[in-house]
Amino acid sequence: MEDIQNSVLRSMADYMEHPGGITNGHLGRTRRYIELLLEMLESAGYYNEEISTWNREYFLRSSLLHDLGKFFIPDSILLKPGKLTEDEFEEMKTHTLSGLRMIEKMETSAADLFLQYAKIFIGTHHEWWDGSGYPYGLKGREIPLQGRLMAIVDVYDALISERPYKKAYSHKEAVRIIAEGRDTHFDPVLVDLFMSGQQRFESYAA
Repeated sequence: MEDIQNSVLRSMADYMEHPGGITNGHLGRTRRYIELLLEMLESAGYYNEEISTWNREYFLRSSLLHDLGKFFIPDSILLKPGKLTEDEFEEMKTHTLSGLRMIEKMETSAADLFLQYAKIFIGTHHEWWDGSGYPYGLKGREIPLQGRLMAIVDVYDALISERPYKKAYSHKEAVRIIAEGRDTHFDPVLVDLFMSGQQRFESYAA
């Protein structure tokens, strides 16, 4: 049953990734970036106690599902060429909880580690270090490290990618925006690490 569930979820991720799909390559790129940031964390010796408990394969594979709930967001919002209204943005924010509900319906036991990791990515990658994020308003280290990692790479890829509502930012501009989010949007330790290895991110993005 677990193999069937994981196959279904991988198929969903593949669908979301194809050109013209929901994410148009975003999932694969964020997976590469989060693997790079994880390698940098391990080399620097930060958060080793937590990282050492992770199943690396499941961690990386499950990161592809962080935007799973966007299946439930209408194209009129996902592909809108202009700025979202307040109501539209509130509906967009529901993709986190919608994704969580989808995963929870597929869980068969507490031992399904892959789905546990997926739930963390889905439910916490829009939380902010200062507590102003969603869906739970978690703050600082209340936010799982998985979510704090995804927050940076998710924003970085969104900034340097063209979207229906904006042109792509340069790598330099994206780095500046992430640096400005230190202590507000992002874990300061992770921002400092990202800044120290920003050239590697630029080469991955090329």
